[in-house]
Amino acid sequence: MPRATSYLMKFSQPLVHVVASGLALQYAWYVSQSPYVKTGLQFIAPLLIIMAVHLGWLLVTRGAVRGFSQLVYWRSTQSAVGMAAVILMASIFAPQPANAGVDDVMETVFVVVFCVAIIALVVGVISLFVYLIFKGISKLGSAMGTIDDDDPKSRFFDMGSLALTAGFLALCSVEGVPNAYSFGVANRSVATHMVQASPEQVWATLETATSPDFALPNVLSVFPQPVDVVVDEGIDLGAQRKVAFQGREGAGHLTLQVVERTQNRVVFDVKSDTTPFANWLSYQRLSYEVQVTPAGTQLSVALEYDRLLAPSWFFTPATKGAAYLAMDVLARDVKARAEG
Repeated sequence: MPRATSYLMKFSQPLVHVVASGLALQYAWYVSQSPYVKTGLQFIAPLLIIMAVHLGWLLVTRGAVRGFSQLVYWRSTQSAVGMAAVILMASIFAPQPANAGVDDVMETVFVVVFCVAIIALVVGVISLFVYLIFKGISKLGSAMGTIDDDDPKSRFFDMGSLALTAGFLALCSVEGVPNAYSFGVANRSVATHMVQASPEQVWATLETATSPDFALPNVLSVFPQPVDVVVDEGIDLGAQRKVAFQGREGAGHLTLQVVERTQNRVVFDVKSDTTPFANWLSYQRLSYEVQVTPAGTQLSVALEYDRLLAPSWFFTPATKGAAYLAMDVLARDVKARAEG
């Protein structure tokens, strides 16, 4: 290879990473304006664009020699993971507007950056997964003598590998497009605490809702926060509770109504949700359960919800974790007030 061409390939590679990442994010932004905003078409398909850019670059520069599929995987992973790291850090350190829900330029910027960070994070995770899988397959095949890198026909392994990967990613990308192709949308998160108070004190505490007087987990700070209880009618059957939320993504109200009240349990159904959470989750019900145990009064707070975002392998654990932390905050608030 001529030295000039070698230098060109070496110093132009960072630009290829930027172009691949830019086109992937441009595609994701386009999908975000469509009805498929919550599907795998926004969160998985960008990796196909990154891979296509790197494959095209290898073909143009005649770098598609034996083993080029591994090079495509590696460079695509570099682009995706680097993009995820840069944008995720930008979203974490982006300034938070003093008043959410208003026409604030920085608020709009943060919302865009945060959404792009989530896309980049999913793309980075799955690209790393694909690279490690096919790297392992390649090493195993070479060790068993089934893949000979010196055989000109080994290019067929590269093409077959890329075709298989593209098919897999395409299948993952359509998750959530047809309603039947969604996995485990119904979810439940429960937090339990022992309260050193009588059940009567716990139920009396539950009659009112307040903002916790302790610091929230840092991870919850990026989500909308409850700022006011507009309506609070207690926990009798039919009573309503309306909570105002504000955050970087906007403002809204969550309206709940008691639909079940027993000696040990109260259940709120969600009547309406105009908070930004409605874009990610469909809240179904919130329940409190109080049980007397030898160690004291056991309080369990549970949230039932439907996950609206795909892919499930990423957003199911992410939403479960965030929902658990939120329920833990509610349980700790009741515990602190009942004991205090």
